[in-house]
Amino acid sequence: MRLGAEVTGRYRLVKGPIRGGTAEVWLADDTELGRRVALKRARFGDGGTRSFDRLKSEARALARFSHPHVVTLYDAVRVRARGRATSWLVLEYVPGGSLDGWPATSPQVAALIGAQIADALAALHAEGIVHCDIKPGNVVVTEKGTAKLTDFGAAYRVGGRETITRNGSVAHTPAYAAPEVLHGVPEPASDVYSLGLTVHSLTTGEPPGAMSAEAGPLSGVLAALLRPDPADRPGPAEARRMLAEVAGDAEVELPVHATATEDGPGTAQEEGGPPGRRGPVGYVRRHPFSLAGASVVVAAAVAALLLVSVLGDGKEAPAQAGPVSLIGDPHTADPCALADPAALGKYGETELDNDYGNFDRCDVLVDPGAKSEVDVKINFSAGPAPEPTGPVRAVGRFRVVEDRAEGDECGRRLLLPVPDGDTSIIVLAHETKEGPAPLCAIADTAAARAVAVLGRGPLPRRPRLPAESLAHWNACAILSGDALDAVPGIDAAEPDVGFGGWDCEWHSTTQDIQVKLRFDRGPPLTAVDGSPTRLRGHRAFVSPDEEGNGTCLVRVVHRTYSDQHDEDAVEVLFLVVQGEPPTKRLCALATDLADAATAQLPAA
Repeated sequence: MRLGAEVTGRYRLVKGPIRGGTAEVWLADDTELGRRVALKRARFGDGGTRSFDRLKSEARALARFSHPHVVTLYDAVRVRARGRATSWLVLEYVPGGSLDGWPATSPQVAALIGAQIADALAALHAEGIVHCDIKPGNVVVTEKGTAKLTDFGAAYRVGGRETITRNGSVAHTPAYAAPEVLHGVPEPASDVYSLGLTVHSLTTGEPPGAMSAEAGPLSGVLAALLRPDPADRPGPAEARRMLAEVAGDAEVELPVHATATEDGPGTAQEEGGPPGRRGPVGYVRRHPFSLAGASVVVAAAVAALLLVSVLGDGKEAPAQAGPVSLIGDPHTADPCALADPAALGKYGETELDNDYGNFDRCDVLVDPGAKSEVDVKINFSAGPAPEPTGPVRAVGRFRVVEDRAEGDECGRRLLLPVPDGDTSIIVLAHETKEGPAPLCAIADTAAARAVAVLGRGPLPRRPRLPAESLAHWNACAILSGDALDAVPGIDAAEPDVGFGGWDCEWHSTTQDIQVKLRFDRGPPLTAVDGSPTRLRGHRAFVSPDEEGNGTCLVRVVHRTYSDQHDEDAVEVLFLVVQGEPPTKRLCALATDLADAATAQLPAA
């Protein structure tokens, strides 16, 4: 799907997608009722008619009910195109975004949010369902400060002991999971434990860790919610009562995650609060907290169980007076503005290289001596970040994930606040020549400097590139549906789109085969880059298995230009076909697709 497309002729896609697993969420306009909605979809194959009929039948029956602290289900629709069915849930749009990335709140506000979610859990458990993935990213907050639970794709039916996951495993987020969930045996008390970790994280502004004095009046409540034995934990109704008692008449105020500023490092803005304000998010006494009746049926929760899980962490800024994007227009954001060769100078001689790789990337070469060389790559990444595999620390409004060091590289991932939650920044220190080099220390320094730049406000814009540059083109648009029809099971309208539209992937639904197309820059190509040929008058190079076994790579030179050192450099169309067919067949497909894409390139 693309922006501007209409689903069933009624829901016009205006922003997205936010992807997770095999499903995705879009922001859409309901053209009939004049309101914003969230569209969540999961793809079914040709045999999915019966599955969708069951979905729609139950969704219609349950949509009459609602819960004030569960995202509302409006509709379930199905679209068939190019021989494949796609099912959508039409859900309430919550413009305040999720709790993921919030700065530290007061204990009273954390308790209020926790009480509201406990209220939802009480009704959910009454239906025999364990949510199984309570965490800040799965709690969204309205502009009026009402917390709502979302994303039931990991949920677990208690009565039949039946998971709704594709492989029968219990899906969860390890950092927020109860001990019994980690052992594959969730129960209602597991959600209470995860709720306790979520509330505690709200008081610290950081992922779960050791209990601290910051919990204040919440300490006793959290100690009860986080008891190791599920039988010793209070039920959700009792947890709601305990949390509401701490909350009093507090009310949530949405934090200002980002505000344009000219202040330098060390300002209140960089420390995580809005200008002129430090410390935790406060609370006001405008609307006293009210509890809904426990008999309310959780309609949206149960209906959402029938679709494949998608991240509930999608963040949308309010239409007015919302946070300011730090990234801005992805086509003009300058990744080199995040690089600081001087700061990396303590590790050796440095050189900035802004003409290598895709347009979402900037490199700093570090020469520590002793025959070692390190390439520090900084690049933008589109879509929701994967679950952290290493420690996560909060730095003001940002979170830094310490990805595990592996062999010759060490990486850091910067997670951004709303409205840039669907963009992350990858910092990777890669050793290009063997030798002693403190890779993780280098990655930490580069990440710290990038955070400092972001803390000062929106990124500077890159120098404008020539009109004939591929930077102005969309990789997904230069391969037509007719060209991609040569690959069985691939739908040209269903790509995975990278940052700025500069890389694109299509996956077959009937065979183990995929097509990857991206733009690339670097030194001129030679015969070592593959077997030379010509496509549409452009020099091209075909290289079997260069991207691993079962791949064929075709590089097509688009244009030659002078780089920062006045040396020749080239912009390249980089196309890979990967899969189970023989290499000869893969290269034939790759060459045909590269030829079709080359036909669409602008004149150099």
